[in-house]
Amino acid sequence: MKNRFKKLIAAVAAFAVAFTAVSVADVTTTEAATTYETLYTSGETAEVGYAGVENKVPFTVSKSGEIYFFVSVAEPTGYTVTLYNSAGVPVEDDYNPLYVSSTDAYWKTDESGAMNADVWSTLPAGDYYYGIKFDTNNYYYLDILQYSSAAEISQTKATITVGYTQKLSVTGAKVTKWSSSKKAVATVDSKGKVTAKKAGKATISAKLDNGQTVKCTVTVKANKYTATKLTTSDVSYGESAMSVYSASFDSKGNLVIKARYVNNEYYKVSKLEKIKITVKDANGKAVGTYSLSKKTVSVPSFSTKDLTFTISKSKLKQKKADLRNCTFNCSGVSVYYY
Repeated sequence: MKNRFKKLIAAVAAFAVAFTAVSVADVTTTEAATTYETLYTSGETAEVGYAGVENKVPFTVSKSGEIYFFVSVAEPTGYTVTLYNSAGVPVEDDYNPLYVSSTDAYWKTDESGAMNADVWSTLPAGDYYYGIKFDTNNYYYLDILQYSSAAEISQTKATITVGYTQKLSVTGAKVTKWSSSKKAVATVDSKGKVTAKKAGKATISAKLDNGQTVKCTVTVKANKYTATKLTTSDVSYGESAMSVYSASFDSKGNLVIKARYVNNEYYKVSKLEKIKITVKDANGKAVGTYSLSKKTVSVPSFSTKDLTFTISKSKLKQKKADLRNCTFNCSGVSVYYY
């Protein structure tokens, strides 16, 4: 945009001016995370402004967002701006019309010329006219840009358990369409609610009214609890412990729990008594409890043993639970063989 005035030098004898424009990009007006739409631009051809004669430029506002009016000239000059509605009536505002003097503090100048910008932040959607009238004859460039904050999706990554849902939302723009790249893995409705179907990955996209598309990568995992198995190095010498490393529902709805018992004692363990495994969901509510008075085992000193326990469906307080996000607490007494 800076070079477009150079084409005009030979044709400005009537006004005896020769200058180059200041690029809109040279003026810092918005945060980095913004998008803009050009509503009007003079392009590469300068416009003629005769002293005291108003030029009217039509433009359309289709969505919310700040609107900037950039006027580029050879050097700071006085001019009057009037904003009109589609009927040609001045828009009601304390600063409309607006007079900009040649000494206005907002002029940006350098060796390439001068630029001034005025801003409307609450202009409703509709058709308008931008009227500009200079105090003296001038060649000028006009750029009308609409800025809006870059839209953001509530999550760019999400992990959901099969059979469960998660709500996504967008700020900074209106969603015109939600879509999923793999509907067999995850679907999304018109309100951004994602439903996990089967294990895998899918991209959930939100198409926005500002032309943007924001996305969330969804990983769907099976409804199964998994954790690292205990080893003897995890348990202090002279102690024993048990921890759940896997849990899932079987075809009948029973909760099958697999745990590892670690005997880091000098003696062999022959029996476990008062076994209790408590299962709670992510909100701390009980899913189910496994209890057993005693269980015969044979676990040599400094070794491990994997055990399986089942909570029947009838004894579960929650027939359906997100096991992936559950907690499992084990307790009991070890009986040693001397």
